[in-house]
Amino acid sequence: MKPSLITLSLTILIQQTDSFVISPTAVLSSSWHQFQDAYSKNAIDRADRRTPLLLRSSSSSSSSSSSEEEHVDIAIVGAGIGGLCAGAILNTLYNKKVGIYESHYLPGGCAHAFPHVTNNDQGEKVSFTFDSGPTIVLGCSKKPYNPLRQVLNAIGLAQEVDWIPYTAWGMIEHPNSTSKERRWRVELGPDLFEQGPLSKFGGLQAQKEFQELRILTKDLVSGAVAIPAMAMRSGDSAIIPLLRYLPALIGLIQQGPEATQGTFAPFMDGPKYVVKSQWLRDWLDALAFSLSGLPASRTAAAAMAYVLYDMHRDGAALDYPKGGLGEVIDALVKGVEQGDLDSRVHLRAHVQSIDTTDDGSKAVGLTLKNGKKIIAKDGVICNAPVWALTNLICNDNARSILNSNSDGSDNGVMLGAKVDKDRKPRQSWATQTNVERKNVINFERPSAESGDIDSSLLAQCDTSEQTGSFLHLHVALNSTDLDLDSLEAHYTVMDRGLSGDDDGVDGPCGELNMIAVSNPCVLDRSLAPEGYIVVHAYGAGNEPYGMWENLERNSQEYKDLKEERVGVLWNAIESIIPDARERTVTSMIGSPLTHERFLRRPRGTYGSATEDYLKDGRTPIKGLVLCGDGVFPGIGVPAVALSGASAANAMVSPFKQWMCLDELKSKNLI
Repeated sequence: MKPSLITLSLTILIQQTDSFVISPTAVLSSSWHQFQDAYSKNAIDRADRRTPLLLRSSSSSSSSSSSEEEHVDIAIVGAGIGGLCAGAILNTLYNKKVGIYESHYLPGGCAHAFPHVTNNDQGEKVSFTFDSGPTIVLGCSKKPYNPLRQVLNAIGLAQEVDWIPYTAWGMIEHPNSTSKERRWRVELGPDLFEQGPLSKFGGLQAQKEFQELRILTKDLVSGAVAIPAMAMRSGDSAIIPLLRYLPALIGLIQQGPEATQGTFAPFMDGPKYVVKSQWLRDWLDALAFSLSGLPASRTAAAAMAYVLYDMHRDGAALDYPKGGLGEVIDALVKGVEQGDLDSRVHLRAHVQSIDTTDDGSKAVGLTLKNGKKIIAKDGVICNAPVWALTNLICNDNARSILNSNSDGSDNGVMLGAKVDKDRKPRQSWATQTNVERKNVINFERPSAESGDIDSSLLAQCDTSEQTGSFLHLHVALNSTDLDLDSLEAHYTVMDRGLSGDDDGVDGPCGELNMIAVSNPCVLDRSLAPEGYIVVHAYGAGNEPYGMWENLERNSQEYKDLKEERVGVLWNAIESIIPDARERTVTSMIGSPLTHERFLRRPRGTYGSATEDYLKDGRTPIKGLVLCGDGVFPGIGVPAVALSGASAANAMVSPFKQWMCLDELKSKNLI
């Protein structure tokens, strides 16, 4: 979502100035001189300058290569949305030959879609399309567009995805409980939430606090519309393209870093504001958990502020891509492979290592598991989870460089020495004893298991806090005599109510309490044959990994645990379609081990905790840039699209990015 643009802009300025004591004018003047230097250093041929950016000839290496070797301009590890956005931008806008290398047999990472064929009751084969990941997206069908839609616009493929807007979703608390069940709708747009559920369940106090909170946080979203995703870049020159958006930039500087970089805690518990209404606190925690896998107090303030703005503005809508989220992935893959540069997305291509020069100072390519060498002339973008970086960097000198502190000190590690420090990631979920629910989320950031944490990039990656995992239930149902028009396209089912357990200990962020149920055939009948529908129920970030750890996937114990844990998801579906199990044609359960195995997610994690997002994708190794949900702005489809755009722009000079922005603006694409 757009709040990421705000926070990233401010982060860039902080890194440039170290302190807001320095005046904005001085910062911007200094950066302008940087741009002038970049212009002179990267001056291009006059004839080339007259050629439209999208039509320039390839600069890819034309040297011959053996079957064990492949040459590209830029190699990308991982075909998640971040990697695909980066690759599509580099191929389409910067004429770079790109190779994306993905372990899975499908592109898209956590957001991929997959087909499934099964036999119906008559023995006939029927085919269904399922979304594996997120089912709610905002900002794709109407302006202001989110970073994903902005990337699709920029690469000229926005028309490839037909977005279906809808303006409400269903809420169900205590499903199938005669005495406690509560059903209501969340309607988007001005005043509808305030006059509806907020007034009914929270009362006057909640209404008053909600209005005051929106007013207090409105400045956090100022400038978001003015700064496009294509203006972002990682690294020391990040501020240069932002100079195009000077008024918005100055406004962001004046707000200060705490408001835009920090969590929402000061707005929940003071000193900026204190939310006293328990119902409103629970609602804000539920919204936050869907964004970050954490409660509101540990979710980015800018992200929370934007949701409070975006859901309640004129024209607010949720968006679903016709044909499923796989249509978005297909469009991005097309963006990577369009043109004559021979850029490609390679599936079932597991990356064994990111290769560097002998001294470790520059990234030069990849080695695949099958032994094939990828020679990357301009460098490497890593879209793998941040915890994977340690294992991907095999050169001892490169590891030493990544273990150097941000202040330049080396943690006592000699260049060339092996780094074997035992670092472990923080965990968002804690295990308790002598309580009914042993797994609870940490409302405060836990300390790292390995003790004192140094500031090196590798230490930040290794110890980055891992949020909880997923539990999925994909089902195809016979829809005979089912009135789809009476159903919502999406539901949030709170198994134990919005406030959680009766004692109020776990709240909306509790273990498998908040269940999302996507019912997309309400919007798009093409996802299933006539007479059938697909439904996807899942707990996102609220399934602890611990109980699954060390289980063998083929064991009876594992199968039994899957059936036991998925009961909550079945209950959620049955609260919407009571005879769902009788209608079932096929069902599939995805566990944290499924996430870990197929998506290469350590412990099946949802992603990094807000406080541990890397500020941007820069690394101390030349030509190596990171992107993905461990890099700012973090978790979510729009967020990783933005990090991918930022990484792509960092692989070219600021001048080339500036020229690209000129061309996109001339075409009304930004």
